[in-house]
Amino acid sequence: LNSSQGTMSAELDALTVVNQLRDLAADPLNRRAIVEDQGCLPGLILFLDHPNPQVVYSALLAVRYLAECRANREKMKGELGMMLSLQNVMQNSIACRVNRESLIKYQFCHHNCN
Repeated sequence: LNSSQGTMSAELDALTVVNQLRDLAADPLNRRAIVEDQGCLPGLILFLDHPNPQVVYSALLAVRYLAECRANREKMKGELGMMLSLQNVMQNSIACRVNRESLIKYQFCHHNCN
């Protein structure tokens, strides 16, 4: 097993786990139990900082589902790393959008200038 296969396997495992958590959180009957569980919320926060955008997206959906239950919101806001991870996701999203827009402008200018 080379390192690229190991990395790909770890990413698939992370995606599988976060997708399962997202699917559980989609059911309103599971939301309180997920937030009250000792390991689910901290694990979900770790997925928000994952390098794979698909993992981050699924984690964000799970967070959204969990926050739809009013009783979960205070505990979620107070969970160590939650707010910082959400801020990082927003900043990374803005940075990606700016980079993409800059690339499009460069390609447009380069194409029209030549």
